[in-house]
Amino acid sequence: MPDITAKINVNTQAGPEQVSVTLPSGAQLSNATLQLKLLGDVEMGSATDGALLQYRQSDGKFVARNEIITTTGSLTINAGSF
Repeated sequence: MPDITAKINVNTQAGPEQVSVTLPSGAQLSNATLQLKLLGDVEMGSATDGALLQYRQSDGKFVARNEIITTTGSLTINAGSF
């Protein structure tokens, strides 16, 4: 097989070129179009006035309930520190 050679002339003195990427800015949504029930980890079911969101560990979803269900027999509500 014959030897194959090539010359590549590259000007490396100027350094790398500046590259920029423009991301879509995303139009601001009005609150009227935002709905909690549209989130993938929220299950609203047949929630009525006064429902609370309870985290269900088995599938990692928040479930709207009018009656809080617990399998441990105890219920702790932590509303944070104010």
